[in-house]
Amino acid sequence: MTESGYQDREQSEIKHHAIRLYLEAAARIVGSAFDIKYVDCCAGPWNSRDSEYRDTSFGIAFDVLKASHAELAKRGRVLSIDCLFIEKEPDHFRLLDAFAKKQTSLGIKVRAENWDFVERIDDIVHYCSPRGAFPFILIDPWGWKLAGISQISPLLKLKPGEVVINLMSSFITRFVNDPATDLSDLLGEDFPELRKLSGTELEFAVVRKYCDLIKREGKFSYVCALPVMKPDTDAFNFYLIYATRHPKGVEVFKQVEKRTEELTHLVRADVQRRQRQEKTGNFELFDSQVLYRERKYQQLAEENRVRAKKRVWQLLAESDSVSYDDCWAEALQFPAVYQSDLREWLTEWEKDGKLQVKGRKKPTEVLKRSYGHSLALPGKSR
Repeated sequence: MTESGYQDREQSEIKHHAIRLYLEAAARIVGSAFDIKYVDCCAGPWNSRDSEYRDTSFGIAFDVLKASHAELAKRGRVLSIDCLFIEKEPDHFRLLDAFAKKQTSLGIKVRAENWDFVERIDDIVHYCSPRGAFPFILIDPWGWKLAGISQISPLLKLKPGEVVINLMSSFITRFVNDPATDLSDLLGEDFPELRKLSGTELEFAVVRKYCDLIKREGKFSYVCALPVMKPDTDAFNFYLIYATRHPKGVEVFKQVEKRTEELTHLVRADVQRRQRQEKTGNFELFDSQVLYRERKYQQLAEENRVRAKKRVWQLLAESDSVSYDDCWAEALQFPAVYQSDLREWLTEWEKDGKLQVKGRKKPTEVLKRSYGHSLALPGKSR
């Protein structure tokens, strides 16, 4: 069932679930070695129905970071956690500021600023730059204009650091063919080439293009995209774009993506049941999952498995030998593609004699990242 307070905005429930899972894992991993700077560039609150703001991104972040601070302290790791919550709209800022002043506690400093974050990028960079600090940046704007590469470039270049961006793909694909809409700062100067595409191919190309530009601008090693569906229609609303420089981050984020996918179907099934009951007035005896209908996510997964499989084969064809780690990184950056998919392809190719695997300590050893496994096509290995 949908959580209290999220009815009619279930996409926020799904997004907040992903943010919570990500921060719970990331804060504990990073906090063991770094102090944490957390920045929410468009904090709100927006449409909150909870007096403690537990249904907002900043409220969730504070709760998670507070719990992480306490847990790490039990292990003997005393770290500093600073939160900067930014909101441009004055009325919303007043609520945000009251929350910040109420929540600051020992070990966690919370600060709210009434800023247009794009105009205060230098201040944000300065805030995130003390020695020994690791910044987590959340950019979750209305629309797409504030996600432009040139506007957020200094935040992408923070090292160390990770970034999560809400990319409103549904809006972008709607306007990409509008001659009056300039998407060059979001998708590159050659974005008009995307107008040759339509449907799922256009959506994939938009997301992939943005991810590639984020990776290049911030010199990230990995950029993943987590799809969030509309609660009441079989379509995607937006993608959470995640950029990191460490493979452990990808590993964590893919776990988040899988668990978020599971929640997505539960939430959407509940919405579908509610809509049926409102239409017919009949109470349903069956679990909401029994009559659940969904095609879009299945289509995304099927198409991306084909794309990722083709890309991994291309990597193998282009080199004498490729590490399993590199194949893993390439495949898992495709939404709805997981390590189990990669292993299935490699097993298939090896069984058919199309692939040689080196570095196994024994023939039955499962291929894993950081185990020194390498892959090559027959006749190409040296």
